[in-house]
Amino acid sequence: MSAWILVLFCSPAGAEVRVKIADDRLSFALQDGWMKSDLNAERVLAGYATMDSRSSAFFKEMEPSFGGSMQDLIDGTIANFEQRFDVQKVAEAKTGQVQGVGEKKWPAIFTTAEAIVKKGRAEFEMRFYLLVFDTGGRLYFVQASTTIPVRESREKQIYDMIRSIVAKS
Repeated sequence: MSAWILVLFCSPAGAEVRVKIADDRLSFALQDGWMKSDLNAERVLAGYATMDSRSSAFFKEMEPSFGGSMQDLIDGTIANFEQRFDVQKVAEAKTGQVQGVGEKKWPAIFTTAEAIVKKGRAEFEMRFYLLVFDTGGRLYFVQASTTIPVRESREKQIYDMIRSIVAKS
């Protein structure tokens, strides 16, 4: 596996808002044009989507009793996708780090998957961005997505949001 590091990204003034969730244990830069989403609200810490709902991001805190590794969570998510969607492609998972407070960095794993998602009679090609990181006492899962063909600006917003995450233990 190749290594990568998520770094704090700062956009020009007015292009983002710093959002705190999980009792201020997590913060990230919400990109311009994104807003709070109620989709999956009962199962996630927070969810956000673009105004046209073609891109979204959800943050979830895993139960301490989960007992699996970060790779297990990624593998389980992909297995769930394979049961629900027509998965076309899964990238090799990469390890890295999420920024902590000060010099602290938390271990992380990241991958992408592409699938055909069916909603009623409609079908949508989607790219999913999956990030899992461990702050020692808590395991977090971030799932972002956008429609295919992927617009470069949308993908940049998703990566900027992921790279901007700062987590406390």
